Amino acid sequence: MTTLAYAGCFLALAALTGLAATSRASWLTRLPFIVATPLLAVAVWWQLSQQSGWPAKGRPSDGSVFVASVVQSPTPTSGGAIYVWTQPPGSATPRAYRLPYDPQLEKQVVHAAHASKHGTRVAIRLNHQRKAPTGKKGHGAQGQKSRFIFYKLPPPGTQTKTGHHS
Repeated sequence: MTTLAYAGCFLALAALTGLAATSRASWLTRLPFIVATPLLAVAVWWQLSQQSGWPAKGRPSDGSVFVASVVQSPTPTSGGAIYVWTQPPGSATPRAYRLPYDPQLEKQVVHAAHASKHGTRVAIRLNHQRKAPTGKKGHGAQGQKSRFIFYKLPPPGTQTKTGHHS
């Protein structure tokens, strides 16, 4: 269904562009087509950017299994980012997330990637307990725990009596 909607939008965009470019009508008659064409193009682009292949701006669901990560360290012109791919609970399809760069999070994803490479399944959840900022002004982030907790999962097929593992 979604594929048909996108195909319809692209066809409408092509038709509006063609009408605006080739019509012999006056500018006043062509003006609505000229205005609608870029608006429709932006709408289609925005919808495509919301597809599962593009990083989500939210956060991974609690209990999502870590799949992979890419770290873009901060530069003088960019604050950096950490891209994390996780498999949400109950889904067979990984999802990408763009998270703000944080040195603590970078360490965690490096450890998770190492464990995953060696066959250990790792899951992620939101850390609901945060330490109060400490230190001098502008250095408060050093006293904070990470926003996420990465934890090892039992091997597939292993059932345990407790709800989660640390």
